[in-house]
Amino acid sequence: MATQKLKGKRVAIITDNGFEEVELTSPLQALKEAGVNAQIISPEQDKVKAWDHDHWSKELPVDVQIDSAHPEDYDALVVPGGVMNPDHARTNEKCIAFVKHFLEAGKPVAAICHGPQLLIETGMLKGRTMTSYPSIKTDLKNAGVNWVDKEVVVDNGLVTSRSPKDLEAFNRKMLEEIAEGIHEHA
Repeated sequence: MATQKLKGKRVAIITDNGFEEVELTSPLQALKEAGVNAQIISPEQDKVKAWDHDHWSKELPVDVQIDSAHPEDYDALVVPGGVMNPDHARTNEKCIAFVKHFLEAGKPVAAICHGPQLLIETGMLKGRTMTSYPSIKTDLKNAGVNWVDKEVVVDNGLVTSRSPKDLEAFNRKMLEEIAEGIHEHA
């Protein structure tokens, strides 16, 4: 992969409290190692709190609060999972509008585990092929998605994976799609 194509790219990681820790920290590390400027965007003010399997975990600093975030400033979007994070974010109109920008513009979007729940709220998934944590399979199908059970699925710049066990493949495809840049609408 051409790491040169990633240098200087800006990526938003949208999250709320209750994201699955490794589903944010692993992609964030991969992005930073590739020379990408990754920023955490959240409805929370200063810090956002992680969930680690069955308990609260570390807090990470919020780089930009959603009220001040401008999606046009970013080249791509990452949506970590966790049960609570996307469930809270999908009720926030500013989070939904932020995500919708990336799908409308054909910018790369990478969502893992329960993260696609936030994407459903955009109403822009019909006809897309995706995967997710199995418990939201029906939600995605009801949104018009062709759901498949694979470690990573790429559909015209949209990267999805099932769970933390898929992070290696997820991170690799996420970086490839970001390097490619804007995708034509399907």
